[in-house]
Amino acid sequence: MNGLRWKIDMLPLSDKEFRAGWMIPKMQKNCYLRKNRMVMEENRRRKLSNGIQYFEEIRRGGYVYVDKTDMVWSIANGRKYNFLGRPRRFGKSLLVSTLQCYFEGRKDLFEGLRIMELEKEWISRPVFRFDFSGAETAQDLELRLDNYLRRYEQVFGRDTWEQTLGDRLLSLLKRANEKTGCQVAVLVDEYDAPLQHSLFNDEEHKKLVSVYRGFFPALKEGELYVKCVFLTGITKFTQLSLFSTLNTVSILSLLPQYETLCGMTRQEIVDNYAPELDAMARKNGWGMEETLSALKNDYDGYYFSAERNEPVYNPFSLVNALDTGRISNYWASSGGSQMLTEMLSRQGANIMDLDNSLVDGDLMETSDVSVDNLPLFLYQCGYLTIKDYRDGVYYLGFPNGEVRRSLYKVILPIALSRSSSDVMSSISRMRVDLSSGDIEGAMLSLKELVAGTPYASKGEKSLEERYQFILVQAFYLCGFRIEQHRKVSKGEIDVVAYRGNLTLVMELKVGNGSRGIEKGEEQAYDRNYLSSFCASGRDVYLIVVSFSTKEGGISGYKVRKVTYDSEGNISL
Repeated sequence: MNGLRWKIDMLPLSDKEFRAGWMIPKMQKNCYLRKNRMVMEENRRRKLSNGIQYFEEIRRGGYVYVDKTDMVWSIANGRKYNFLGRPRRFGKSLLVSTLQCYFEGRKDLFEGLRIMELEKEWISRPVFRFDFSGAETAQDLELRLDNYLRRYEQVFGRDTWEQTLGDRLLSLLKRANEKTGCQVAVLVDEYDAPLQHSLFNDEEHKKLVSVYRGFFPALKEGELYVKCVFLTGITKFTQLSLFSTLNTVSILSLLPQYETLCGMTRQEIVDNYAPELDAMARKNGWGMEETLSALKNDYDGYYFSAERNEPVYNPFSLVNALDTGRISNYWASSGGSQMLTEMLSRQGANIMDLDNSLVDGDLMETSDVSVDNLPLFLYQCGYLTIKDYRDGVYYLGFPNGEVRRSLYKVILPIALSRSSSDVMSSISRMRVDLSSGDIEGAMLSLKELVAGTPYASKGEKSLEERYQFILVQAFYLCGFRIEQHRKVSKGEIDVVAYRGNLTLVMELKVGNGSRGIEKGEEQAYDRNYLSSFCASGRDVYLIVVSFSTKEGGISGYKVRKVTYDSEGNISL
């Protein structure tokens, strides 16, 4: 009976019946309204293409698509040999799929897009597409290439004399050209994936290089049969025959006309995702500008040319945020480069200066990835971006909050010589304490986190800077906005941390014990560090921290809430 009554209650009613309260008590009426509204909103939700790498699936499935096809056409009809480097999860595979559909002449998939104004012939030509992302060793790569070639040989044939991978590719290019009367398009996605796995394994790396050098020269030898070669990857390995043999290869990675090819601009987001922006704003109780600002802070800020014409958003993180209506670390949780932890572990002190890295222009534009050049590696992997370009020098820094947090989660365990799980557990306790207003509890968790911190290694900066680096990372991972070395009229504050209505003014002292804490308090008061923060009406705390030069870690700290009267007089 109850089940039947529920079904009756949920029957759709006319407006007249509903207004009259037909057979439905007020509580059930409200329930009906809420459920009906949820169903309607769910039905109105559009399909977002987060994680989809196939152009055909996006177009046939009715997914939202940001039109980049004018640039696709430009690449396809430009230089013959092309390489584009972009960080992971930046839409490289979707770009390759789009090029494949274009070269195959699949005009129906491009209706209504910009490319229709540029392309008039729509020639269907053979496409050889390779994806190296699943290979980790030379044997893996050889098997993968063999499988791809077998697939194309079923269509275009194979002679018995063709034994090597390079011979087979060259013969395929020739036969495909002769059979169809069209030049071939060759697309290679994630060409560098196996090389990343072997970067710290010299023996395996040499084997992989041998495979590459046996395969890619065929693309140059078969130039007559090739319309376009397009390769994607994260890092550039110039020592391969891929770049030395294809000496006319066009490196698109730093060209300003392709800066926004992968990724999205603010205007593209506003133009293409208005319903999702509105839904996200309503879900979080934000205005539209506040929503756009939150997205910008965490996902924008990538520049891929010296001109820095327009920043782009990480498309994977952006679309996931719009789909869920929540700001989170989507890029980090999707998996990262296996080289990252190894590279950072080898660098020691150098990891403290990443947000203001300098790279020579010629090195940036021509060099390949190197275990000895951390900033260049982090740029290619998407952890740093171009902040400025002056006098032949690139200035690199973190693009946004998501990336900074992602990298700090890797760096902090290295700096503390502790496991990642231990470090993040302490950070989680700090977050909980800070959210509940327990500043003392948060500092105790920080003290436990920093306990036993290794001494500064040879060539490292001062111990004070090392501790400040660790403290800043910890509070940043707790969701604070950080300002270091803030200048005021009578001095310079070490660290100021902001979150919500909370401001933490921190003075750091090394090796002075309890006297250092007293001195820090006196310094903050005498030099008037606190007055400007109190005027803002925020909850302000002065925190003085003393670090030990003997045992390592925090030897003591003092937390004082700052109070002030109507005339602005401050007391601790």
